[in-house]
Amino acid sequence: MLRRLRTWVVFGMLAGLFLVLAGSSRLEATLKYKKETGKKCTFCHTAIPNPGDEDPKLNREGRRFKENGYRLTEDQKRMPD
Repeated sequence: MLRRLRTWVVFGMLAGLFLVLAGSSRLEATLKYKKETGKKCTFCHTAIPNPGDEDPKLNREGRRFKENGYRLTEDQKRMPD
């Protein structure tokens, strides 16, 4: 009984570690774009997308950013967040 409980505890800890590591890449990408553009997430997104979403929840400015090769246009650079 104790061995089975220990197995589940170890499995739970490994699963939790996996989830933390899997989520950190999304955060890193978000911080990377924020640092590069100086814009808040809401400048391009209506909501924070989930990994694997077919709809990245982009607003008009987000679509323009994507179509411009993930670079801000000159008028976007002048826009407030």
